[in-house]
Amino acid sequence: MTWIYVLFCVLFCGSTTGFLLDTITGHLPHQVCYGDLGCFSNGIPFLSTHRPLSVVPASPDTIGTRFLLYTRATPTITSEEQLDPKNDLSISRSHFDGQLATKIIVHGFTHDGHKMWVQNMTRELLVLDAFNVIVVDWHAGAVLPYEQATANTRVVGAQLAQLINTLIARAGTSAGKFHIIGHSLGAHIAGYAGERITHLGRISGLDPASPYFEDTDIKVRLDPSDADFVDVMHTDAGGVKNIGFGATHPLGHVDFYPNGGERQPGCAADAVDKLGATSWAALSTFFNVYAAEEALACSHERSYYYFTESINSQCPFTAWKCATLGEFDQGHCVKCTDDSCARMGYHADPSKGLRGNFYLNTESTDSFCQYTYQVNISSLNNFDGILYMTLEGTNATIGPTALMKNNLVHLGKDTLALRYHSRVNVGSPTHLTLRYEKITTPFISSSYPDDWHLLGVTLWQADESRKYSFCNTYHAEIDNHNSTTFSVRGVTC
Repeated sequence: MTWIYVLFCVLFCGSTTGFLLDTITGHLPHQVCYGDLGCFSNGIPFLSTHRPLSVVPASPDTIGTRFLLYTRATPTITSEEQLDPKNDLSISRSHFDGQLATKIIVHGFTHDGHKMWVQNMTRELLVLDAFNVIVVDWHAGAVLPYEQATANTRVVGAQLAQLINTLIARAGTSAGKFHIIGHSLGAHIAGYAGERITHLGRISGLDPASPYFEDTDIKVRLDPSDADFVDVMHTDAGGVKNIGFGATHPLGHVDFYPNGGERQPGCAADAVDKLGATSWAALSTFFNVYAAEEALACSHERSYYYFTESINSQCPFTAWKCATLGEFDQGHCVKCTDDSCARMGYHADPSKGLRGNFYLNTESTDSFCQYTYQVNISSLNNFDGILYMTLEGTNATIGPTALMKNNLVHLGKDTLALRYHSRVNVGSPTHLTLRYEKITTPFISSSYPDDWHLLGVTLWQADESRKYSFCNTYHAEIDNHNSTTFSVRGVTC
């Protein structure tokens, strides 16, 4: 599939009379040098089977990178200040404060530093604390052809490193105070910057771009050596066949895979769905390119929505370490030890020494964060049907809701582990109500009893790592079409 893109570029990526010759010669191994930013070659490792068309980066003047500073004193576009690593006065006369932590936001392909999501993230960061927030605007270099934009990320990364090192030298700050948040190509820009800075504090990669980066050498892409802590969010890892724009493989110390890391709830699922949604969005909005982009890249863009929400949300975006997505879906991993759960997004904690792949589920619309509950039930006999739950707590009540999508055959000798997600935090659970709806299929229905005999029920409040048991569950009976309510042990028994 990579060669389809190669052919497309050879045929369509140029615009001059001699574009075919320019395209061929432009991909021959050579290098360019841009003063104190250094030299950049398009040879190995930047030329490989995973990047068959490799070009050198455009010049800094062509890319036109700007560093836009926002603080609580200058929080909006109208009050932004521009920092120039080659102009000390642009730093000394700005509101940059070396005593504060610095958050740096880097956009990706076709975006710019004034996109709404960038403004929203900046605002949420400044609500949280008095940070220096620097937005890297490289929009002139983030345009078609894509292969040129991927190459340009190397120069932007070098420029960003130059700015950070200048701030360390001139403004009394330190590398550990910097946190770069990069989306798509911006995540790899963060990596290129980090490899030029000793002990950069943190990089958060928001669905790092896959095309031309997946399976490449670590010098080409974001990797854990680029900062003291690298956390990565994967939201659109479907690969070429599903028009997935994000990386599949782990790239950080901690890699988060919300909803499995591929298709996000509320977004198109595969290539056919994505192209259909994109066409409809464009047509229904009179060929609005932004609406089309939102549909095609819905899962890819969901990563910055998750991160932005996580900054000030009371809901923790708890994720659990698991060997595979299948293990997580079966409810085998939703328990927290020192390093087996983490908070996805802004509050991922570097001090916990987290490593590995973490999974969680989200809602399809904002607020995206969910609280997770798991009901564990042991019983004497079998059943075939659907179980509904209502959970009451000190803050709220959730349900009744089905604990399985379809009828489930359950054997009495096994423990039933059923996970439930909700936007609502019930607080401390007080009562649990279960309703059993037996399947009514002829012949099969008579094979299972009308009443279900329990041995025990426990509730695991996963985000709080708390286990609750219930009164009078031993040999309790739930009749078909009826509900039975149990009180939390210690509340009334």
